[in-house]
Amino acid sequence: MANAAERAYRAIREAILHGQFVPGAPLREEMLAAVIGVSRTPVRDALRRLLADGLVETMRNQGSFVAALGPEELADEFALRGLLEGFAARKAASRITAGELAEMEALAGRMESLDHATEGGIATFAELNTRFHVVIARAARSRRLEAMLLRMLQAPLVLLKEYRLHEPVGIARSNRQHREILAALAAGNAEWAALAVSAHIASTVPGTLRAGGASSTDGA
Repeated sequence: MANAAERAYRAIREAILHGQFVPGAPLREEMLAAVIGVSRTPVRDALRRLLADGLVETMRNQGSFVAALGPEELADEFALRGLLEGFAARKAASRITAGELAEMEALAGRMESLDHATEGGIATFAELNTRFHVVIARAARSRRLEAMLLRMLQAPLVLLKEYRLHEPVGIARSNRQHREILAALAAGNAEWAALAVSAHIASTVPGTLRAGGASSTDGA
């Protein structure tokens, strides 16, 4: 049962994150069980986990739905993430290992080598970028903080695409910011690391979510 529940969780989560189930879409247990090849019980368990992750919502007597964040809620997510990840970077500056720095260095290099003119390149950048930020969360050595940040890092790509549809994606700037974050962490400079991460997150907020107008966005 444990394996079936984990398989259901991963399958539904990936489908949500990659836009196969759009925000607001109903998540019918019977349909999901048939598609994944499990019974309804592990699907029910998976939906409970996804509810805790913030990716699923429930309505009394109506079942489960893909979470639909409005612009104000999504803006709040960015603001909270900036605060929390900045705090995580401050802690990570004195706790990150050489292996984790090497991992971030490798991820940064791979992001810089991508062809950002293609949809596949942008999708790969988004995946590598998330992994880069996951290392910061892990290096803080706080399980509670890491869990909070991991939930924020998994905002469905389809939501971000909706708000960035008419804005250029400043990947080159994002890559430069990644290098500054790396330098701050490698130097063990807690304040520099916190400021670099917080500024990086702030620069990635889609203009349509920012009061007062639009500007270009990066990958966060």
